[in-house]
Amino acid sequence: MNNQFKYSSYALPLMALSIVMVVFWVILPVYPNSSTSNERLLLYMADSWKRDFIHGWAVPVLFIMFVGLALPKMKQEPVKGDWAGLLGVGFAILLYIASVRTLQPRLPLIGLPFLILGSVVYIRGWGVAKHMIFPAFFWWFAISVPGLQQATNALQILVTQSSYTVGTMLGMKLINSGNEIRSATDSWNSLNIAEGCSGIRSLMALVMISAVYAYFTQNRLWKMAALFACSLPLALVANFFRIFTILVLAEMGFSDFAAGVYHDWAGLLFFFPIALTGLFFIDRAFNRKQNYKVVRKRVQ
Repeated sequence: MNNQFKYSSYALPLMALSIVMVVFWVILPVYPNSSTSNERLLLYMADSWKRDFIHGWAVPVLFIMFVGLALPKMKQEPVKGDWAGLLGVGFAILLYIASVRTLQPRLPLIGLPFLILGSVVYIRGWGVAKHMIFPAFFWWFAISVPGLQQATNALQILVTQSSYTVGTMLGMKLINSGNEIRSATDSWNSLNIAEGCSGIRSLMALVMISAVYAYFTQNRLWKMAALFACSLPLALVANFFRIFTILVLAEMGFSDFAAGVYHDWAGLLFFFPIALTGLFFIDRAFNRKQNYKVVRKRVQ
């Protein structure tokens, strides 16, 4: 009887929460006055993931994986539910109501981590909830960032001007006009640094990857934060090499190949390898003393 009561005390709140999430996120048209056809919250999220936030599709899958990895640790924690968890649930509900009133679908996603953590604290306690902090707030990577178009334009200009400047310093005869670079001798067709070449999509994906890498490899909070912050400059450097090598190939007489096949696959060849290699070496630099001790112990 006690085991049955204990099971129901956990299962029933989780089932109730799941039903509420399905109804209000999937079934109920909570934005009937919206100018778009996406009246349901889940469709709003999916619509943003189709464009510049393609990595958003990976967030639910990774969330499930992170929870699975945290389960062994959570099982070792003492179970002691706390009513304070309802504060997080209440905050998430307020954000949801505000989103319906203001037609701002980002607000429920902002409140989702508080809903998850508040529910866990209420049912299982703070000891269990601390292992859910990273998985819960990982949902923020699924939020579309306002003003992304302006950031895209800035990155377009940055990568265009940097590629032009370095190219001319190395002796290339180039002409730069806005987001366009062309040969001064008309030896190849002009290259337009479009939105897709700005690196914003790869940047957002790399930021998410950096957060995962930092969380699972670093043992200090400052190391996690520093490694996470390095994702931006690494992304800019990697994207520069991607665009600059296209100019080099065009100057060498392979303009069609550079603007076609190479352009489509350069991200896999340069962007992520350079960025991930940079993360690895920064990680090694942060933990060089610890790594030295491990190597020395193995040698002895």
